[in-house]
Amino acid sequence: MFRISAIAALAASCGVAAAVPDVICGSLDDVNHYGVVGDVRAYAVGTTACNAGTVNLDWVDGTPRHPVISCTIYKLDDGRLTQLGVTFVKHSFASLQGNACGFGCGSGGTFSALGPGCSDPYGAGLNGGQTGLGPRSEINAFNGQFVYPFTTINQSGNSIFKRIQVPAAEMPDTGAQFFVEGQYVIKDEIQANGTPYIDPDTGRPVNWNNASYERMNVQSSGSAGTTGATFRERAAIYAWQDHGNGPNNPDNSVEVVEVPVPDEGLLHVACKVTDLGDGTYRYDYAVHNQNSDLNVGSFSVPAAGSISDYFFSDVDYHDGPDENISGADWVPVEGANSISWACEPFIGNTNANAIRWGTMYNFSFVSDAAPVDGEVTVGMWKAPAVQLTANVQVPGGVSCPADLTGDNVLDFFDVSAFLNAFNAQDPIADFDDNGVFDFFDVSAFLNAFNAGCP
Repeated sequence: MFRISAIAALAASCGVAAAVPDVICGSLDDVNHYGVVGDVRAYAVGTTACNAGTVNLDWVDGTPRHPVISCTIYKLDDGRLTQLGVTFVKHSFASLQGNACGFGCGSGGTFSALGPGCSDPYGAGLNGGQTGLGPRSEINAFNGQFVYPFTTINQSGNSIFKRIQVPAAEMPDTGAQFFVEGQYVIKDEIQANGTPYIDPDTGRPVNWNNASYERMNVQSSGSAGTTGATFRERAAIYAWQDHGNGPNNPDNSVEVVEVPVPDEGLLHVACKVTDLGDGTYRYDYAVHNQNSDLNVGSFSVPAAGSISDYFFSDVDYHDGPDENISGADWVPVEGANSISWACEPFIGNTNANAIRWGTMYNFSFVSDAAPVDGEVTVGMWKAPAVQLTANVQVPGGVSCPADLTGDNVLDFFDVSAFLNAFNAQDPIADFDDNGVFDFFDVSAFLNAFNAGCP
């Protein structure tokens, strides 16, 4: 997908280290709790940036030449990780030259440039300072470009305005685990040709490692703090796997798959299947958009067996231009061989509830089909022709798609049910899953009918 430039490749072959910029979130340091307004609780989280690259990074106040900082909060409960809320982004304004990551901070850094190996802390008070918080919708998290001056510059409001907003009912919760994630976005990581620099040690784009997470303790009052080690360069979706059986106790049944967007950003798809012990299974999926500006507009799972108990979770956008982003839930649509969710198309509503950068949405259901290896499909919102796949567990242990009556017998009643559904353009009759009802659906149904049930 990404290719190292000819110059970088030549330098590597000659034993010359290429100059590469690379910012990471080195630690998540403290948490401010700003109380409750209505049914919303608000927080801010302190972060420390570290320059893991070999050149200075721009940190220039009053210009578009600085990174922005995003912080979010997640909850792990009942075997499922959900994202509770997001903040506006903090526009940084000056850099100090510490050595918090232990990379060895040398000389060359200034107030307007973070030197190689150096670190720069922004406490929760700074990251929660309202006048310096700008809309997420004005950030292209892939290439680091953003509107400046941002539209809400110097604006302040009540105690939850522009900060991390979470439903007050979700926390505190003594039976759950909480996590905070910090992510940096900086245009310095993109080359003049529009592609990211490549880390010479890993061969990966440097803007794939900008998110880190840490565990979070929440008190009965709602006050909170970070605890334990920072999981550097690891997005919070991995907390589901890393702590699924308790703090620092991994759940190896959780799959997390990287899904690179061609010539663009990085997505993750996570999956966990829970045997409910009564012949049914709960399928939990999460789709995380780390930094794709194309955003995610659809998600589809191949499915066999009977399906019930749908669950969907997203985040609520708030304040300024971001409050115009739709909060409409994605509604499941059952096809003959799949279950699909989607938001409104980009061409019809540029404020539709797509999975935007720095956010994670959940999709879940119960099926009587046992898990098998399969492919889920992720569709890009701004480029709907781009359909990406991830190999995870899907319902497939029972497969009799022509049994539309659900009695495990193929007979006239299934044919009648198909014809009625076909005439009504019911999605269960869309046997080739292309959204069109035609001869090919009839042919596919007859093939499935003739194949019989296992």
